Amino acid sequence: MVSDCNSVWRALVLAALSLPWSLAAAAEWTLEAAIRRGLEVAPEARAAEADVAVRAGELKQAGTWPNPTVEARADNRLGLEDRRGGTDLTQLVFSQPLPLRRLERERRVAEGRLASSEESRRFRLLQIERETAEAFFEVQLAQAKLNLARQRQSEVYPDTVSERGRDRLVRYLAPFDRARLTLLREETNQAVAIAEREQAQALAALRTRLALPPESSAEVAPLTLPSAPTGLEALTQALESHPAVAAARRAHEAATAQIAAAQSQRLADPALNLFHERDVLNDARRNVIGVGISVQIPLWSANTGPVDRARAEATRAQAELDAQRRDVLVRLQRSYVELTRLREQTGRVQENLIEPARKLHELARRSFNTGEVNVLALVDAANTYYDAQARYLELLRQAQIADAELRLATGRSLIASPEEQR
Repeated sequence: MVSDCNSVWRALVLAALSLPWSLAAAAEWTLEAAIRRGLEVAPEARAAEADVAVRAGELKQAGTWPNPTVEARADNRLGLEDRRGGTDLTQLVFSQPLPLRRLERERRVAEGRLASSEESRRFRLLQIERETAEAFFEVQLAQAKLNLARQRQSEVYPDTVSERGRDRLVRYLAPFDRARLTLLREETNQAVAIAEREQAQALAALRTRLALPPESSAEVAPLTLPSAPTGLEALTQALESHPAVAAARRAHEAATAQIAAAQSQRLADPALNLFHERDVLNDARRNVIGVGISVQIPLWSANTGPVDRARAEATRAQAELDAQRRDVLVRLQRSYVELTRLREQTGRVQENLIEPARKLHELARRSFNTGEVNVLALVDAANTYYDAQARYLELLRQAQIADAELRLATGRSLIASPEEQR
């Protein structure tokens, strides 16, 4: 009975675990869903989270006081002086270092590093979005090309010899024309096989990135043209809030604060000492209580090396901030121009190439059926139409990639809310 219950529970657990994959297989993957899944399973996201946790630990430690020390001493000095003999506790010292200005300065350094790490994490998540989107677009393109290849395969004329007695509109074809159509059919078969292989490769890459089982389906939404971007001037004005720029700026603030922290660390912290001693005074053992302070004297070393190093690191951080601002601006302008150009080119291809090619293809098929044109004209019209379709799909994929590049260049997430992106 227990065995049967265990079997039932095991079956229920396996069904529950397989339910998400069944739902994913039944529905189309959207870009947003793929990005969310990619962020959930990406090891780079976990590494970025761990880096933030490291900096948070450093900040926590930067606000704590150093521990005090207690020193106890036992000797036979009292026994020798009063001739009683024995060993006694003669000294007890309590020492507390006093980080007068050091803690606040180190806290500012740790806060800047933590803020920089958080911004770096945001930028790394945006990069994961971009990489996941590119893999998603590859599957979209491969799926669209496979559908196009199958459509062309279905439109190839059948063997006219076997169909001649069934359709009065089928004209007599010379052996050359029949051979050309046979060759065209084989070309479409090969095109379908190539498209299926490319789709399988793209699906395998997407499944690996999303940590999906190899046998799971990954049907994706069809390719679409991305919407027009916001004005370039408005996008440029928001560059200071870009995570990469913000991370570099916070790192520069931390490096600048490190100069003051290094200056406060040139000497060891002064220490407050409280001591309790036992001594022989007037032939009697007495307790002596006192207070003292110890400071380090920079006699042999001024310890200026860490300060010079902090100044150099602040200079380097400023240069990296300037370089990051330049690179982000270049990426923004390049991706904006690319997306705008691709949108215009896609519109021209659809209006001036695909639509005329479609009409020519239909006209060639009708004319071929009535014997007005030969098979070469039919093949040429079909090649023109399907090549235009393939070019249009490639432009759609390039436009989607440019749109993803623009989101990365502006620091915008496709799935995060506006509050989360601030």
